[in-house]
Amino acid sequence: MTSDDRYAARRARRDAKRARNRSRRIEGCTLEAVADLDNLYEAARGAAGGVRWKSTVQRYMARVMRNTTKARSDLLEGRDIRRGFVTFDIRERGKLRHISSVHFSERVVQKSLSRHVLAPAIWPTLAEGCSANIKGKGTDYAIARLKAQLVRHYRRHGAEGYVLQVDFSDYFGNIDHGAAKRLVDRAVDDAKVLRLIYDQIDSSGEIGLGLGSEPNQILAAALPSPIDHLGLRMPGILASGRYMDDSYFVALDKDTLWCLLALIEIECAKLGIVINGKKTKVVKLSRGFTFLKKRFFFGRNGKVVVRPCRESISRQRRKLKRQAALVKAGVMTSEQAVQSYQSWRGMVMHLDAHETMLRMDDLFRGLFS
Repeated sequence: MTSDDRYAARRARRDAKRARNRSRRIEGCTLEAVADLDNLYEAARGAAGGVRWKSTVQRYMARVMRNTTKARSDLLEGRDIRRGFVTFDIRERGKLRHISSVHFSERVVQKSLSRHVLAPAIWPTLAEGCSANIKGKGTDYAIARLKAQLVRHYRRHGAEGYVLQVDFSDYFGNIDHGAAKRLVDRAVDDAKVLRLIYDQIDSSGEIGLGLGSEPNQILAAALPSPIDHLGLRMPGILASGRYMDDSYFVALDKDTLWCLLALIEIECAKLGIVINGKKTKVVKLSRGFTFLKKRFFFGRNGKVVVRPCRESISRQRRKLKRQAALVKAGVMTSEQAVQSYQSWRGMVMHLDAHETMLRMDDLFRGLFS
């Protein structure tokens, strides 16, 4: 047997193993699982969490068995379960975001679809560094993982090296529907489920996926997965990670990162993703960098220091002053202001920002005493 024959045999064994794993993974990813009454009931309870004060949620949950039975009948008989969107705008960190929220009856079906089809079919295929919209992960996981990577890097290479930060421009608004459907085609086989997901994707218009839909969140988190795996395969990349549309790649050589960026641009063209040229950059590790609105840099003796970025601190100071004016005008209660500040304070307590927190406490007491 020649070396080519041995390579072909290994490749055949790997492909067969992947096929077996995929079959086991999607075995229960069917329309019947989405339309199961128990699954729909649990999805309704999950969707109602935190929003039971809404009248629409109360009306649905008051007749939950009748509503879930109707949803099951609509799904199994192929009727359109879409009810349109409730659209509104919010301003988050100074950025205007367009939200397309689905009606609660459709949200129940979408949660069942996410739990019993999209999550089990897609999540296992994602790289370890992908930490958005995955159960058991999140921002705390992403920050802790990056800290561990920087600690390991410093032990081996010191503060030498560079980090490539990649950001996507208007990520949800520019997602290509064809790329999203190809992602679903690779993950799911059931034709009825595929049609349901296609309808959900097409309801967002000709391009882009609306914020406020759980399946859209899963698809948006999974779409750049080929870029994650590209970073894992490329020689010279020592660490990488991604939270939705914010990615980072660490290497000792700057040229390696520029070559990787060129490959990422090719991959993004296939996926219909637009790279934000202003926020995509290569910086020295010794200077520190910002990820998830947190500033990472090496302190004394290689300690990895994580602090809130200057922009977030300034924004919080302005927010406290606005809230003080609202409390004085009677629009907002003191209890609401305290709850809001404690939420921010709870986030900062996990960072290396003790002095920043003390100064903010002084400002809070001065404004609300």
